[in-house]
This record gives sequence, C-alpha cells and structure tokens, in this order.
Amino acid sequence: MVIKMKFSFVYTHEIINYLIKIERYKTALEYLYLPTRAKQKMNYEAKLKKTHFSTSIEGNVLSFNQVKRVIEQKEDINRVKAEIEVKNYWDALTFLEKSKQENKQIDLEFIFKLHDIVERKNGLKRIGFREPTPPGVLFAVYDVKTQNPEFIPPESKDIPLLMDNLLNWYKDNQKIPAVIKAAIMHYGFVSIHPFGDGNGRTARLLATYILMLEDYDYKGFNSFEEYYMYDLDGYYRALQMNLPPLFYDGRNNPPNLEIWIEYFLKILVLNAEKIYEAALKVSKSYSPSILDGLSKKDLVLIRYMLENNKEIIKNKELASLYGVTPRAISKWALEWVNKGILKPASGSQRITSYKLANQFRKIKISDLGFID
Repeated sequence: MVIKMKFSFVYTHEIINYLIKIERYKTALEYLYLPTRAKQKMNYEAKLKKTHFSTSIEGNVLSFNQVKRVIEQKEDINRVKAEIEVKNYWDALTFLEKSKQENKQIDLEFIFKLHDIVERKNGLKRIGFREPTPPGVLFAVYDVKTQNPEFIPPESKDIPLLMDNLLNWYKDNQKIPAVIKAAIMHYGFVSIHPFGDGNGRTARLLATYILMLEDYDYKGFNSFEEYYMYDLDGYYRALQMNLPPLFYDGRNNPPNLEIWIEYFLKILVLNAEKIYEAALKVSKSYSPSILDGLSKKDLVLIRYMLENNKEIIKNKELASLYGVTPRAISKWALEWVNKGILKPASGSQRITSYKLANQFRKIKISDLGFID
C-alpha cells in the first residue's frame, strides 16, 4: 500500500485575518527607514535568538549570553555538545543566508546539506535517512512526563517516498501564500521525521528559509522560535492537532490542518508586531550620521583603523585585511578617498599609504554597530 501525505485546508476567518495582518506589518517595515548599523544590529540579535531558542526547544541548556559567547569567540576544539549544537545552528542560518543570495531552491539535496550542518560533529559529512530500528525497539517521540509515545513516525522504508511526496507538494503549490507553505512544510517534515536526530531544528530552518525566499522574514528580524520556546505545550499541541500518535492513523492526511496553520500564523503576527514596534522606535530616534550610506567594506576599514589605533595604513596591509590583490586595493583606496574616508599619506603621485580622515577619527567604535 502506497502511503502519501495530503495537506487539505480551508481559509478560515482566523487564517484570513492573520494573513492581512502579516501583509500589513510586512509593508510597514518595508517603508520604515532604518540606518544600516541599526539593521545590522537587529539582524544579528534576531539570528542569536533563532539559534538560542530553536536549540533550547530541543533541550539545549545554554543561556542566551552563553550562546552569544560561543558565537563570538574564536574556534574552540574543546567545545562541549551544547556549544557544538548552537554553533551548528548558527552556521545553518548562515548557509540559508548564502543560499538566498544564490536563489537556491528547496530540493532533497538542499535538505540533506542543511541537516548535515545541524548535526555536524567532526567535520561535515552526509547523514542519511534514519535506519530501521532493531526488532522490539520503537522509534518514537516520547512525552517527557509520562514517557508514553506522543508521536510514532512512519517506518524508515517509507521515508524516501514520503519526502518526494512532500517536496512535490511544495513545488506544485507555489501560488499558496508563503507563510502557509512554510507552516505546511514545517508540519510535513517533522511528521515524516526522516532523520535519527535534528528533525525539529531542520523543520524550523526549512520554514525560516521559505519565509526568507519570499521576503516574509521581516527584513531578517524574524525570530518566531522564541514564542515556541515560551509556549512549548501549545506548540506541540498545535502540531499534534489531537491526532493519534501513529503517523499512519491520520497524521499523513490531517483532517484539521487549520489548527496548526492558525497557530503558525498567529506566532508570526505576534513576532511581526514586536519587530515593528522595535524598528519604529529605532527609526524615530534616528539622527543623520556621517556613517549613513557607507558599505560593509567601508565600515570594516574604519573599525580596523580605530580599534588598532592606526595613524597610517599601507596598501599591503589593506590587501591582507580584505584578502584581495594590491591592484584591487588601489582601486578601492581611490573610492575611499573620493568618499572622504581616507586621505593620502605618501605624496600625490604613487600613493602607497593612507590615513583616516579627521571626521571619522572622532567617531566611537560603538557607533559602527555589528559588522558580520
């Protein structure tokens, strides 16, 4: 018997209402001016929240500040499991950012790569679908308190076909609102539970990427995971939709998928409201700065010279800083001079060294914000 997943739903009043609110906040954020440094800071903080709360859902014990320290410190070969998990999740989010820039679409290879990063231990290697369990052993998700099976995923032999089924549904339903596609892909993936571990984290990353692809991640400020973490019972209850634990008893064709979709959209609305309030506050407090309009490349230069108390910097050192050729630096240096960031410090013919313009020497390093 061929088992397939079906995702039928109706547009309830609640779903329509949430869709309208999501569009309203998305549009409002698009028209809200935010300085580059403020956007960088909000993106960074949202990425930290995603990392902290999504791993916390699965039992990671690190605090938010500990997660921040792991991300900001240099590579440490002595990291414990909890630290490895959060670093992997951060790297998975970075993978999504790069994938969006390259407009990579979701297919089976994409999912494998994403999961490989999430579950990376000693180097990146391919982790296949979960294997059959030994006789008498039940692969299931258990209730922490009662130790009873909350969810019994499909047998391992059905996983390849079910994953093809899920990806074909996604490919064939591109006209459905992005936020609903994200909700259904989250549910479908976590219901199939294709891997031995890391399914919840990968499901949330997939949902995040679908939102990113169609610009519904609120400029990268989205961090819906924190709401799940503070409402774990509600999160799991919405995913289960009062269905029997066994996958084959209805989870492959949920009769009330609206329950999960409504919950997913409600969380997005709550998150959007919070994001908009924070962004509006930043926008209202904004005052013009000489840093406005400068690129990441420009800010890296200014920060480097201020942090290292550089009176003069040579082309060779700049080439080393950016990892480019001296010829490229000569071109960039001309741009920096024209922008008023640098001044020649070695004559006017064959310039080989520069100094930071006085107006930039007066700014505080903290004014530069975070530069990823």
